[in-house]
Amino acid sequence: MLKQVLSQRQGDSDIIREYIENFRKMTDAELSAAAERERKIGIVGVHRQGLYLMALNTVIRERRLQNPLFVEQDCIIGFRDRDEDRKNNTPTS
Repeated sequence: MLKQVLSQRQGDSDIIREYIENFRKMTDAELSAAAERERKIGIVGVHRQGLYLMALNTVIRERRLQNPLFVEQDCIIGFRDRDEDRKNNTPTS
């Protein structure tokens, strides 16, 4: 699965905030490795994974790192195609 639609549930913002706090403690290399691990796993459709990816995307964007993730309409999260990553060698949202 390349994308996941997240429907907001009670408590999601607290979970995302906690993930963000933990990601902010990581180095750039650790963040990139976390994103690559998730890409290898793939999006499995589990709600908690979607929250994790949203938080990961937030911190990667804050640091302006190469971002394999995308978010559409604040509720769809997914991974960019690897070909798109190669074409865009600049940080993405």
